[in-house]
Order: sequence, then C-alpha cells, then structure tokens
Amino acid sequence: MRKLTYRDIRVACPLGWDVFDAAGTLLLRRGYIVETEKQMRGLIERGLYVTDDNLDGVSSEPASPPEICFDPFWLWDDIQSKLARILRDIESQEFAEDRIAGLALLVCALADKDPDAALGAILLKDTERYAYTHVLHVAVMAAIISKKLDWNDGERRDLVCVALSMNVAMISLQTALTKQDTPLSEEQRRAVEAHPKQGSDMLRRAGIRNERWLRAVELHHSRQHLAAESVARPDAAAMAELVRTLDIFCAKISARTYRQALLPPIAARELFVRERDQNSPFLGPLIKEVGLYMPGTFLKLNNGDLALSVRRGVSVDTPRVVALSRGDGAPYLEAVKRDTARPEFSVRGVVPRDKVLHRLNLPRFWGYAR
Repeated sequence: MRKLTYRDIRVACPLGWDVFDAAGTLLLRRGYIVETEKQMRGLIERGLYVTDDNLDGVSSEPASPPEICFDPFWLWDDIQSKLARILRDIESQEFAEDRIAGLALLVCALADKDPDAALGAILLKDTERYAYTHVLHVAVMAAIISKKLDWNDGERRDLVCVALSMNVAMISLQTALTKQDTPLSEEQRRAVEAHPKQGSDMLRRAGIRNERWLRAVELHHSRQHLAAESVARPDAAAMAELVRTLDIFCAKISARTYRQALLPPIAARELFVRERDQNSPFLGPLIKEVGLYMPGTFLKLNNGDLALSVRRGVSVDTPRVVALSRGDGAPYLEAVKRDTARPEFSVRGVVPRDKVLHRLNLPRFWGYAR
C-alpha cells in the first residue's frame, strides 16, 4: 500500500479510491467528500493508504502539509456541527455510513493528538445542544480508552461510530428530557427503552451495512457479560458494554436543569459502586483515565489561587494547571502555570464549574494560542 499525502486529497472533491489504515482495514469508501482543509489535515495525520492495484492519481512524492495549526477546540466544534447535520435527518443522508465513519476518524485523531485537551473539552465546551454533545462526549472517551486497550484502527472507528449514532432515534426526546425536572412519563419510558432497536433500524435504512456497528447500537442499553477474549478482540457486545458504561458516566458529569454536574472522580466512584458486582472490564481503564483531577476541572491551590487543570501530571494528585486568579479574587492578566508538585501550589480542593466566572480562552490555556 502507499500512504496518501496532502497532494492526493482535495477539499470538496470525492476520494478517488477506497482508503485503508496501515493494517489494511477499510476506513472510507471511494466517493467520500472531505469538506474542509482542517478535516483533510486530521485524516492525513491519522494515516490513509491505498492499495497497490489502485494507485492511479496517487503522488509518489511526499508533500508538506498546508500551513494550518491544529486546534482541538476548533476541531471539536467542527465535528459537532457536522454530526448535528447528519443525525437530524439520518435516513435522507447520502453516504451516511461514510460520513459518520469520517467523523469517527476525526474523533480518533482529536483523542490521539491531544487527549488532555479532548478531556478538557468534555467539561468546558458548551453543552446547549445536549443530544449532540453527549454522544460526542461518549465518543471521545471511547476513543481514548480503546487506545489504551490496544484496539486496532478499525475496531476503534466502529466503536466511535456506535457512540456517535447510538441515540439517533431519541434526539428530540433527549433534548426535552434535559429540561424536564419531573420523572419520565410511561410513554417517555417506553420510548427510552425502545430507542436502541429503533436506532439500529434507522441506521440500517440509512444505508449502514456494518453489522458490528448496528448490533452494538441495538445492545448499548443492555449490560453485557463479556469473555476476556472479547475485550482484547472486541465484538459488538464488547463495544456495546463500553459505550453503555461511558454513556452513564458522561451523563453524570453533565449538568441538568434539575441538578448540577457531578465531578468526574465522584461520577466514576458512583459508577464503580453501582457496577462492581458485574465485574465490568472497562471500569478500571475509565477510572484511570479520569483520575482525581480530569483536565477541565477547576481547583483551589494551597496558595489560594483559582486554577484550571489542563493536563494530567506524573501522579494522580499533581495535575498540570494554569492559575486564573489570586486568593483575593484578582485575576491574572495572563494565565500562570503552576507546578502542583510544589507544596505551596499543591491542590487544596475542587471548585464547582458554576462558581467560576472567568472568561475562558481554551486554545490559549492548552497552548494553541490564536
């Protein structure tokens, strides 16, 4: 196979070949349209290949990338806006399978390139369109954890496709439920219970032919009891179980009109207590990735500073942070890096998101200054 370069892909033009990863797994079919230069860059950095018998029009010379700076927060917004357009009217979409698979590759690129920024976006990006942001939260967490589990590119892509499309049959209901402070009605409860099968059927009618993907969507609300080998070489049941676990966790760390968001370690602990008798193989990796101070968490430091966790540290209690304001509330003109391994800057406690009034320049905090 030959690796594609920036000379081989054109924005707004259909791909001229079936495209594979380095292991030969089909990623995108011929005809898939790359919509933006940043999407092109993300796909090229991910690694795209064509087979030797299909090399017409493929450059044999390397090409330099265009001058486009990677910005995980711009990419997050781009993925979310495209996802909303696809899911809103899934059954009338052309090339729905390729479009969702293309977004799944971008989610994996986002998670692989800067997992700390991706985790921070889960806690800090706007969640007004909850029906779309929630599945993106689950998809990003799925991409991060499946990487740690050594799942291959094709398995990770299918897993993220499941996460992105799992709630396609209840988008309107899910939007309404985020604003509802009363228990579900019997009709709503039936709709929630029916949505996995309905969603799988909708995706099939939209042209999805990947049976592992369809089956995992159908199973994602049911607890799966997994054999050890299915975790190492995931089938639909393993993907459904990981998505189910992350679905619960991500719902807990998102605010509702009737309750505050739980802090990630508290949500993980609640999930562990709830699920520990089921011996789920995914709870350990989830808790390890979340840690004590997941990126995007606001902290009070020992010197009084209000700080934001931006990256996980060498130990679970020493995150890399930027200080936003002093103990007296006076903001710093520029965010100041603090070493929480030093006693004077050690973490004293966690500050709820709704208590923080600072304007947040996320690209700057994570080193992607504009």
